[in-house]
Amino acid sequence: MDDILGYSGKTVVITGAASGMGQAAAQLLVDLGAQVIALDIAPVTVSVASAIKVDMKDPASIDAAAQAIPQEIYALFNCAGVPCPPFSNRDTLLINFVGLRYLTEALLPRIAEGGAIASIASTAGMAWKGNLENVKTFLQLDNSFESANAWFEKNPEACADAYGFSKQSIIVYTMTQAKALAQKSIRINCIAPSPTASGFMDKLKGEGKMPDELVDLFLPSNGRYATGAEMGEPLVLLNSKLASFVSGNNLPVDFGFCAEVYMGQRDDLLSISQ
Repeated sequence: MDDILGYSGKTVVITGAASGMGQAAAQLLVDLGAQVIALDIAPVTVSVASAIKVDMKDPASIDAAAQAIPQEIYALFNCAGVPCPPFSNRDTLLINFVGLRYLTEALLPRIAEGGAIASIASTAGMAWKGNLENVKTFLQLDNSFESANAWFEKNPEACADAYGFSKQSIIVYTMTQAKALAQKSIRINCIAPSPTASGFMDKLKGEGKMPDELVDLFLPSNGRYATGAEMGEPLVLLNSKLASFVSGNNLPVDFGFCAEVYMGQRDDLLSISQ
């Protein structure tokens, strides 16, 4: 029971560890005795074993970071992400999904049997079923930034909501990879957070000029933003040994927001019930 989550002495990699959900998850992992390798473009203040600067929209930067990561790891936490606005549609897609997949595929051969991957999607991506064919077409591209950029140039209408599309891509990628990874005894899951108090939210409402009233439409009925820790904790749980038979899932972490939509108790503003 001293190591009920199974992280003590294990090497884990986490992106987006400088702030918000990623920072909260990184701190919890350190507290649980993991050897944490943190990746972020900003300085990491958590006392991790190693902090590596990386730009998730730059494949060369990701390649350099991957070279500095040990040959065997236990778990990968994909927490890096940006809001749109103020980030452009292209950068949002590249950082939130293309870079995520590029790093994940680079590290997959190093994840030990029994290991796991957990990523941050969003309630903004919960309409993935209604856009499944577009997302599948995008995911069929080879795992390169060149292909993603070319697709973006040819399909601007499919990425008009780059943030939502990037998060739909994370959800569908997670579900698509579950079968192949199960054959290697590796799990993959993601979470779909509701609005969370974080640097991300500050940037969305500050530089992005997103009105409070619009964001508040997506708050659950408890009437408040989540904390970074309230999102980091489920991520840590999903990659832990307590969730050893859980894979291919997108877990809404939203205090019932999606349930309210599915049950017709509030307007389906994101079309998630389709």
